[in-house]
Amino acid sequence: MTASNSVSFFREAAPYIHSHRGKTFVIAFAGEVIASSQFRQIIQDIAIISTLGTRIVLVHGTRPQIDERLARNNHPIHLHKGIRVTDANTLLMAQEAIGFLRIRIENLLTHALNQPSLTNAGLGVVSGNFITARPLGIHDGIDYGYTGMVRKINHTFITQQLDANNIVLVSPMGYSPTGEAYNLRYEQVAISAAKTLKADKLIFLSDQPLDLPHELTPEEAKAYLPQHELLPTIIEAVTTDVERIHLVNADTDGGLLLELYTRDGVGSMIATAQFECLRAATIEDISGILELIRPLEQQGTLIKRSREQLELEIHNFHIITRDHEVIACVALYDTDTPTIAELACLAVNPQYRGGNRGDKLLRHVAQLAKTQGKIKLLVLTTQTTDWFRERGFEKGEIANLPSNKKSLYNYQRNSQVLFKTLS
Repeated sequence: MTASNSVSFFREAAPYIHSHRGKTFVIAFAGEVIASSQFRQIIQDIAIISTLGTRIVLVHGTRPQIDERLARNNHPIHLHKGIRVTDANTLLMAQEAIGFLRIRIENLLTHALNQPSLTNAGLGVVSGNFITARPLGIHDGIDYGYTGMVRKINHTFITQQLDANNIVLVSPMGYSPTGEAYNLRYEQVAISAAKTLKADKLIFLSDQPLDLPHELTPEEAKAYLPQHELLPTIIEAVTTDVERIHLVNADTDGGLLLELYTRDGVGSMIATAQFECLRAATIEDISGILELIRPLEQQGTLIKRSREQLELEIHNFHIITRDHEVIACVALYDTDTPTIAELACLAVNPQYRGGNRGDKLLRHVAQLAKTQGKIKLLVLTTQTTDWFRERGFEKGEIANLPSNKKSLYNYQRNSQVLFKTLS
């Protein structure tokens, strides 16, 4: 990475560093990821994320490590519908594999957290008996034996460790009140932990290449089911338990950092369709838009618009709603120059900044302008020049404005004139 790229990355990452501080992320990875050549670097990236103030819960898988031990002992591997059937010998192998992996992960994390550049008082890694489990039981006449399901996550214990600035490591082994141990699917452990802890993000690191769109609804994700074995579990979780799940390719160098600290990320997010939506505004949205833009008008960031004016111009507006609340908006206007469109009234609710919503609206109207035959986007701004310039806008002159914008230019506001060529 060149010095220029490093500076650009740091500038882009800065707001995310701030917004992720104090948030709880559950990061889950399969046993195949642990066995990969990238795993040591992944652990170092997790350590960086933790030292930046994010609360981290790690959940790991064990399937290949258990399979290896079973093969070494000439014990058959028995799966039914993709779930391991765990007899007494298999349970023993699972316990050995989990113990080995827990020690390895703790060792790598401890080393990473104690590097001179990362050392911070209180940062450590804690593992333990966090899960109460029950047997999966008998399905299709198959007794799954010591394969279990999560019954309860000890969220109080985990929260205490997170409050002490520790990384919490959760293994896929649960225990019953009667003293039985149960082998668990790490995917279910991660989803249960995210739900119980009300985690801000649940991220799966996948050992498989991803060929998925950046954002998907559960319905859209079903079209990709043959391509990824994690998708059925993720779709079910998003539909019933968790609002959104990120999927990142573990082989991508710095994938976690790029997903969490850049605008576009490198992974895919599966989220419920009704939770957040970008769409054209309607008359019914006017009150929500006014509530959003009034504080910015009072600060002088946006020019004032009356309700009547907004009613006349509502067809130019596009909004992002979250649980039916307007949390962001933007407008796109024609100008006297047929190849130039004006972007205006870009606003994001302060509670929802840091989530790429401004970028999402910018991409949306840029694409819309292109479909209308526009070549350039124009924006007039007094307080957000840097934000637009970081996204490819370049300074122009008042003389470059389309005639209708030039005649209405407010010299008292002294707005910066910016243009972006649409590619």
